[in-house]
Amino acid sequence: MSKRGPLSKIEKFYIQENLELGIDELSVELDRAKSVIKAFADKCEPKVQAEETELSQQIFSNKKGSTVMTETASMMSDDLRYRSPDRKRPECTTNIKQ
Repeated sequence: MSKRGPLSKIEKFYIQENLELGIDELSVELDRAKSVIKAFADKCEPKVQAEETELSQQIFSNKKGSTVMTETASMMSDDLRYRSPDRKRPECTTNIKQ
């Protein structure tokens, strides 16, 4: 007996990434009705093959974000971390047991 109810985020992601497997195989793997998977697959946008672009363009167009730090900036942050005064504030600390 197949699962009922709406598709979970994980199932939706799996269907989007594996549309090439076909509706029949996806329905067996996910234990879902073919009609549910077909309805969701029809809503999905087809994957567009990424064109060969420069690495820098691929990095900066990443929707998840990226962080780039130079060696100089890294050394400066390390120096500042160790020079900063002790951040503990005794006036904000309460002793429970004396």
